[in-house]
Formats: sequence, structure tokens, C-alpha cells
Amino acid sequence: MLSDLLISSQATMGIIIAAACVFGVALILYGVFKKFNQMGWLPWQILVIFAVMLVTKFIPTTLEPTLRLGVICAIFLIVTALVIGAGEAIRHVMLVRVRPANLFLRICNRLLGAVTGVLGLAVVLVAVAGFALPICQFAIPPARDILGPILFENAVYQSLSQYLFDFFLIAFLVSTVHAGYRVGLGRGLLTLLMCVFALGALALAIYFAVAVPGLKNLSSEIGGAIRGNRAVATLVGYLISILIWFTLIFTVLSLFGWLIHLLIRKIRYVRPFAVIGGIIMAIIFFVLVLVIFSGVGAVVSWMSSGGLRKAIEGTGVGGLESLISTIEQYARGIADAFTSSPFGAALYNGNAITGLLPS
Repeated sequence: MLSDLLISSQATMGIIIAAACVFGVALILYGVFKKFNQMGWLPWQILVIFAVMLVTKFIPTTLEPTLRLGVICAIFLIVTALVIGAGEAIRHVMLVRVRPANLFLRICNRLLGAVTGVLGLAVVLVAVAGFALPICQFAIPPARDILGPILFENAVYQSLSQYLFDFFLIAFLVSTVHAGYRVGLGRGLLTLLMCVFALGALALAIYFAVAVPGLKNLSSEIGGAIRGNRAVATLVGYLISILIWFTLIFTVLSLFGWLIHLLIRKIRYVRPFAVIGGIIMAIIFFVLVLVIFSGVGAVVSWMSSGGLRKAIEGTGVGGLESLISTIEQYARGIADAFTSSPFGAALYNGNAITGLLPS
């Protein structure tokens, strides 16, 4: 049995390695044919911005935590704007140049394209590892016990571990800012508007199907046509009626969204509007993601410091001691993962949302 399992594990690992090699070769060929000047440079930009952000760990920790986080975020935005802006300008020059490049430059263009293709995958894998490994190390005891002797106690890993979570945070934030700039203000607001339309259509559909006297008859008729348990049939009738009303209302609202899209499509080709809108949306995306990270950190801090325990005790619900202790243990582990890297620690300690939660 054990030998069969070992053979099966080796075969699975062989398949994974073979698939990774095939995928890597495909990325190399893609980069060769696509060429460096026509590819996205985001992997290189993430590496440059991450390298520059390493200097922020030297910002004095004696600063007030929220102020220190604000300084680090300001540096991040400035560096990201400079790096992404420089990349856009350089690529624009490379694409519009009239004189054809010589053979050496054409070869370099394709070689750098191949490297960029593989680098993109490498950055994604390292970013995922930057999130998963600190969580496993600090917050998941079984994973720590298994990987500890193999990885976590390794001297190389210990020297690099303080930068892992930072790499994940910075890669995610740079990708978010880049996506916001690419989307632009018009399309970003249109996406937000369509989400509002969807929520509004759902609310109206529920209101029509449940509360409006003349319209809720549709729910009753559908439920009455379904055989079986009456409670289930009635529920299904309401759900089908809500779906029908939602489809009709959202279709009408989508027509307005389509008209707005036509207007935005005309405006987005005007270069100044596109650049300004991209910058605004990049900042909005950055703030939203920063608020999400801060919210997660605030909840983790609240639970790890006993906030959940106090909230449960106030309700009079008993018998949850074991569950609460487990949640607090995992929360403390996630907090340790946050604070295992300089930028993550600044984000966790300077979190203004933490003060808004009950102590």
C-alpha cells in the first residue's frame, strides 16, 4: 500500500513538473513572438517598485504608527506613478519609432520578451507564496509542523521570510493601481454604476415579487403551479418571480449603461482625459484595496485581542470557549504573518480602522 502511494505521488509530481515545463516553454515562445516592446511590463515594474520600497523599513518606528503608514503609502504612490509612467513613455517611444531597429536590437527585443513571459509567471508564484507561506508558518500549526523542518527552519528561508509578505502586498497593490489606470475613470465608474444598477434591480425585483399587491400575484401563480410541498413550492415561486422581475428591470437599466458606454468610448480616446481619468481611478483602486487590507487587519486585531470573546460574553451565549480559543489562536497567527514584514507591520500597526471597533 505504501509503495503504491509512493509511486502514485512520484507520478503526480512528474506530471506537475512536465506540465510546468510545457507551460514555461509556451511562455518563452509567446514572449519571443510577441516581442518585449509589445508586452506588458508589469512584472519588471513590480520588481523595481518592491526594490525601492525596501528603503521604507528605515523610516523611524518612533513616528506615530498611522503617520508612518501614511508616509509609506505616499512613497509607494509616487514611486509607482514614476515607474509605470516611465514604462508607458518608453514603450510609446519604442512602438512609434520609424527607423527599423538593427539585427542586434531585434534579437534583444525577442530575448527580453521571452524573459518577460517567464518572469510574469515567476512574480505570480512568488506573490502567492508570499501570502501562503507566512500564513502557514504562523497561523496553521499542522502546516508549520510539516513544513518547519523542510522549509521554515532553513537559513535561506529565514533570511528571505521577512520580505515575503511585503512582496505579496506590493505586487497586489501595484497590480491594482495598474489595473485602475488601464480601466480609466469612465469605465471604472461605469462598472460601479452597473453594480449599483444590479443591486437596485434586485431590490426592486424583491419588492415587486413580495410587496406590490398587483404584481406579487405572479409569485403566487408560479408557486401554485408547482406540485409538492406547499412551503417549498411557494418559496420557489417567489424566487422565480424575483428572477423574472430582476431580468426585466436590469435589462432596462442596462440600456442606460450602454448609452453611457457609448459616450465614454468617445471621450476615452482623448489623451488628456484618458490620462487624468486613469490616474484618478488608480488612486481610487489603491484606496479601496488599502481599506480592505486595513479592514482585515482590524478584524484580526480585534479577535486576537479578545474582542470576539467579550462580544460573545455580552450575549449570554455559552459553550463556545473551545471555538473562541481556536479563532483567537488563528487570529494571532494571522497578525504575526502581517507583522512578519516591514510594510505589513506598518499596515497592521498604523491601521486607523482598528480604533473604530469596540474594545
